[in-house]
Amino acid sequence: MSDLRTAQESQESTSDSERQVIRVIIAEDHGVVADGVATMLSFEDDMEVIAIVTSGEDLIEKTTQDVPDVALVDVNLIGMDGLTAVREIGAKGLPTRTMALTMFTDHDTVTRAVAAGVAGYLPKNVRREELVQAVRAVAAGKGFLHPDVTRPFLERVGPLAMHAGLQPLSRREQEVLEELATGKSTREIAESLGLGDETVKSHLSRIYHKLKATDRVQAVVIAMRHGLVR
Repeated sequence: MSDLRTAQESQESTSDSERQVIRVIIAEDHGVVADGVATMLSFEDDMEVIAIVTSGEDLIEKTTQDVPDVALVDVNLIGMDGLTAVREIGAKGLPTRTMALTMFTDHDTVTRAVAAGVAGYLPKNVRREELVQAVRAVAAGKGFLHPDVTRPFLERVGPLAMHAGLQPLSRREQEVLEELATGKSTREIAESLGLGDETVKSHLSRIYHKLKATDRVQAVVIAMRHGLVR
């Protein structure tokens, strides 16, 4: 029994040591905000803030040196702006994934951020749970677009789609896509719209085809770039 207990404890210790910690860098020129974000992430065992920088130049330098998993980037920074820095990081081919964390949620800024290469976009007033969820998603290679950003943006630029060479979406497809943009699962979309799971899956398949997307994140990103047809 003692040997079994020792072996089990050793296995658990190995498992803990192999657990991947998400290394995060924060690019924010307001100290109070940066410290607040760092504090929120400090409660998570699988996250470590390795640096806080205030300029785009410092973000590029620290990212090149330390290669964090995720960089949380404000649009406005001292010196080089955040989105220019994001583009530079992408041009260097670094594996760090970037996510905008900013007070700006207008469609022009969101579009520029997506074009620069961010994998996620969050407003600064997010709850800790949302921030943690977004960091984990982006670190895992997924995209994350906060509902406060995507829904107003899609509603505003929807009529532009007919001029972007995209096939028009039906009313129901538009509704499904807007639900998708809030981060809901297939089951949650079905419950929200009073549809069956398989019906939602069929709508998603047609949406992907019309928007020339391969998955739900790409569909939302394309919709943000080109708009939607109601």
